[in-house]
Amino acid sequence: MKKKKGYNKKQGLKYYRKKQFIQAVSYLEKALRLNKDDYELYLFLGYASVFTEDMEGARRYFRRGLLVNEDNADLLKGLAYVYLKHERIEDAINLWGEVLEKNSGDRFAKKAIECLRESDDVEKFIEEARPKRFFSARPPFLVKIKPYIVGISISLFIVIICIVFYATPLYKKTLERFYPEVASLNKITFPDSGPVIQDSAENALYSFSEKDIETSFVRIKKDIYKSKINTAIISLNKVMLSNASPLVKERFDILYKFIEPPDPLSIDYNPRYFEIMKEPAAFAGVYILWTGRIANLELNKKSAQFNLLVNYENEDTIDGIAHITIHGTYYIENKQKVEIFGSFDGFDKETGKLIISGILLRDLKI
Repeated sequence: MKKKKGYNKKQGLKYYRKKQFIQAVSYLEKALRLNKDDYELYLFLGYASVFTEDMEGARRYFRRGLLVNEDNADLLKGLAYVYLKHERIEDAINLWGEVLEKNSGDRFAKKAIECLRESDDVEKFIEEARPKRFFSARPPFLVKIKPYIVGISISLFIVIICIVFYATPLYKKTLERFYPEVASLNKITFPDSGPVIQDSAENALYSFSEKDIETSFVRIKKDIYKSKINTAIISLNKVMLSNASPLVKERFDILYKFIEPPDPLSIDYNPRYFEIMKEPAAFAGVYILWTGRIANLELNKKSAQFNLLVNYENEDTIDGIAHITIHGTYYIENKQKVEIFGSFDGFDKETGKLIISGILLRDLKI
């Protein structure tokens, strides 16, 4: 029995390596009948089904595999890809989120969310989605030696970096070649001459000393380095609305160009509704991750608009109302509880609502 089981799995993986996926499914299915607790069989049966465009079969294998090993990231990513091809975008995002909760550095899950967020045409994105962009489908042999390859690669990389940075005078050139954004940010310096503050800045919302502004310049650059995006945006906004001189503001304004949207799962600071209402100008452009319920929903094929009742639990508890506009295809309805990631665009004085441009939306099933 053991010999036959090993033979079926070994033969199945052999055909899988040769990309003869139909034969691979046949042998792996035989092995599965003998050992239904081997999650690897479900995983490669799912992969083989994806490559033969049998998405329904792939869905069944990945789901059954998760019953055996519910925390397996490869099975989660495989199922997320199938959900994406089935246009179950919210379910796919939820699974990628689970993967990132277990491993925040998973490049496939992070890239999938980034590409989906940046896509202007979700339907085209789904149509053009290919498996290799969403998971690694390499056979077990490569998977087993991967840690050693990674370890050796990292060691060699560290040695090379040490030589380049400490044994030769090529620090700046190396930085410009491999980290052009960091090198460009380093080139932005505080003005050497001219006034730092204006003596008469009647319209300034904030007032700082020269030392405060100089310190802010260094601190904001460090925040951008460390991906403390919201902290950097708020500090920049306050300087731009302060008594700083026009020349100084020009240098601060350049720093906005180096700010990229943060990862919603590791956002440095998530402002509360009342904080933004208190100082809306200072929070312009910050990123929020809020939960609430949908009201006044307007849907079309390419976008959705609705009011988000922020932190709504019952009629007595609600932080406020934000108007959300988000592009993409969503299967949502009024009163549904969701989590929204987006950026603050302004305050509508007539309606008293905060304006949010949505980036990602996740259904919160109760």
